[in-house]
Amino acid sequence: MDSFLDNFYSGHLVVNSKRSITYSNKQMLPLLDWKKEDLFSAPLSNIFTKASNIFIDSYVYPLLVNEFYAEEVQLTMITPQGKKVPVVANIRLDEEHTTYWSLFGCANRDKLYQELIETKELLERQSQELLDMATVDPLTGLLNRRELESRSARLLAQAQRNKSPVAVMIIDIDYFKKINDTYGHAFGDDVLKHLGKSLLKGHRKQDVVARYGGEEFVLVLPDTDDANALNVAEKIRCDIETTMINGINITASIGLSINKDNKNEFDALFKEADSALYKAKKNGRNMTILH
Repeated sequence: MDSFLDNFYSGHLVVNSKRSITYSNKQMLPLLDWKKEDLFSAPLSNIFTKASNIFIDSYVYPLLVNEFYAEEVQLTMITPQGKKVPVVANIRLDEEHTTYWSLFGCANRDKLYQELIETKELLERQSQELLDMATVDPLTGLLNRRELESRSARLLAQAQRNKSPVAVMIIDIDYFKKINDTYGHAFGDDVLKHLGKSLLKGHRKQDVVARYGGEEFVLVLPDTDDANALNVAEKIRCDIETTMINGINITASIGLSINKDNKNEFDALFKEADSALYKAKKNGRNMTILH
């Protein structure tokens, strides 16, 4: 038993029901500068700081009684010279209330702290990635349909309180199916990404910019009346018409609606803008129509 456990890098202790140490392996010596003969029959409390003993009494042993195992417990041990040594302990309790301790030294507390910081930052990055997956269209980087509807509802509720105008704009790329069929879906994706980047570059901080689906994009513009909404829409339409993408010209049709007469429901405004968009398509495309 001794030779087997002495080959482990970690320190090992066996502690009886009276919390006296009945066994320690060889690794306890470099870990704590304790000699095996000094540890034998010594109270467990002798090798931990006062704060760790309080934690062991109030948390570790009650947990062991219920779960029979305590994992990755951070404690501070103490050498015969009074030097404090941070450790991580895994502890198991058997039916006779004997505990088996595996102790891993944290040679550098700053290093452990840095690892915790790095882990926290990793979790934050992963959380942000999950949030992006839930709210952002992966192809264009714009908000997705669900987030569009959520933000628009909040924005329109605020506009109703302030009695301020809000414009809803739908931009639809003309003949997009033909573009995909003629130049391939990779080029179609390039068109969508280009338009997404262009809309992001030109929008105000308070605007909501989203890809609704397929070749349709939606802008929700607070504090924007009829005249200003038409100016913004026409600028976007002209920019699309005059910009070549991989040597190809494209155009877009745009439908607009404004929240008049206390119409502050996004679905209602979207239907009005969609109706205006249909007229723009029917009247020859590459134009803006205000509902």
